[in-house]
Amino acid sequence: MQRSNETLPSPKPARDEQEERSGTRKRAAAALLREHPDAMLFACESDGHIVPPPDSLELSGRHRVLATEGRTGIDLCVAEDRVALVNAWMRLKEGGVAQAKGRLRSDPDRWMTVRLLDLRKAHGVVLNVVWPCDQTRDDEQNSVPGVIASMPARFCTRKQDQEGSVLDCDEAYLQMFGYTRDEVVGKPTFERVHPDDQARVIEGWIATVASARTQMYRIRMKRHDGSWLWVDTTLHNFLDDEEQPHVLSECIDVSAEMAAQEALQDREELLRKLIEEMPDGLLQLDSERNVVFHNTSLVEILHGSPDIAPAGAQPSDEEGSPPDSGSPVLSLAELSKTLTEGALETLDAVLEQALKEGVGEDVELEATLAFGQQRNVLMKVRPLQRDSGVVTGVIASVQDVTDSARARRELEKRAAFDALTGAHNRASIMDALTRELDTSDETGVIYLDLDRFKSVNDTFGHAAGDEVLVDVAERVKAAMRSSDDLGRLGGDEFLILLRGVPNLEEAMSAAQRISDSVRGTCGVLGGSVELCASVGVAFVEDPTLTAEELVKRADAAMYRSKEQRQGLPVLAA
Repeated sequence: MQRSNETLPSPKPARDEQEERSGTRKRAAAALLREHPDAMLFACESDGHIVPPPDSLELSGRHRVLATEGRTGIDLCVAEDRVALVNAWMRLKEGGVAQAKGRLRSDPDRWMTVRLLDLRKAHGVVLNVVWPCDQTRDDEQNSVPGVIASMPARFCTRKQDQEGSVLDCDEAYLQMFGYTRDEVVGKPTFERVHPDDQARVIEGWIATVASARTQMYRIRMKRHDGSWLWVDTTLHNFLDDEEQPHVLSECIDVSAEMAAQEALQDREELLRKLIEEMPDGLLQLDSERNVVFHNTSLVEILHGSPDIAPAGAQPSDEEGSPPDSGSPVLSLAELSKTLTEGALETLDAVLEQALKEGVGEDVELEATLAFGQQRNVLMKVRPLQRDSGVVTGVIASVQDVTDSARARRELEKRAAFDALTGAHNRASIMDALTRELDTSDETGVIYLDLDRFKSVNDTFGHAAGDEVLVDVAERVKAAMRSSDDLGRLGGDEFLILLRGVPNLEEAMSAAQRISDSVRGTCGVLGGSVELCASVGVAFVEDPTLTAEELVKRADAAMYRSKEQRQGLPVLAA
């Protein structure tokens, strides 16, 4: 931004105090860009023409460049605000920094703050940073047109003698800290430094005076109202200056940055406490399955105790990881060593899917803790992805669902098994048969019905009848192969599912073995009864048969066995 015949003077030669202050403006620019991560900006040459911002400025992806070349800065503003911006450009020649308010032609209804910084020494351009301000049209009408808006001091300088007493300071120093010149000149500055920072200041001061090397540190200094202001301070040794030997101190106000850092630290501390207090376990892995973070609850869930850390384990300090409690971080192998072999295979597959395909999944895993204690855990695995889609790791939450899994298994058992005999109920055994027929053509069924069971109930009572049913179920299970299933269809009727029987002979052999196991005396309350069963056998010869049709054939064969009254198995016709 300039008048057509105005250009900025060239930077002064090296070792000049003005040149030394260019380093201050460079750091101030960096602080300003951090403070306004969404700001708009443009860069100018000495004659005011816009040029592309140099790469050395290290802009964030959120900064928006208003223009790259071909125009002057004042061309971006509405006509009535250009005088204020021209005055700011003239002011820039005096102190290397200026500020004004104006409106952009692209958004004439909104007032913007424009800060100009002479960064020609560091970056070769004058940087113009633009962000919205609170001023309205009415505010502007009540102000004097063309006058630069007052700029709060963000950086300043002071001169000190070899002992640290102030020789002189600029107006920005007085504005920044709220003192009068008489309260500053002739007084030592160390007494205004926060007690926790004084050792650092003294060490830096001694190094500057003794070695003439530039020193930098971040400290808190007391303002006139008693508050503390965070500043980045740079010390330059000019004690060999013939006119006025001094140490030049440059201060940049970084209170906004520190406030943001402190707010972030507060949020991190809150997050850390929430993570540590929550009952769910949390686990974060990087793309190589290295553990970045886990909380104490995860160890307690998987191991029953938080005290299993291997010797020498160190807390994770991975950048960007959640705040940890300082407890040792275990490896994935250590954390998962209580999982069963099948659970480890499932976990490996889920992690592979999340890391390679970016797909999360919820899985229930089984763990065996110390002393054989069994535990079920629900692990919810989710990929961590950048905006580009690249998976950088996974995060998983882990819940102890042992009680709910046990209750679910109990409900499933009640829904699938007969409470008296422990055999499958009718629906469950028919479902098993249907599934078997879908996958195999070497399947058979045995239909078993107790003979004269009604007389047991009539003679000894229903309790005795229940004893008989339990005894029969146990006898049949003992005679069955481990691959077969027993179901109770109702009353005194049972169905045995035969898996993997290649021919009729083996099916009949199994039926005869089961029939023989049932035959014999059974003691009951009040006496004993002689047991015998009618048995029908059906074998899959037609692959189109349904489960109901196969059982119907076995049932018909059982009735023919009952008619023979010999307790011998009969094969379905």
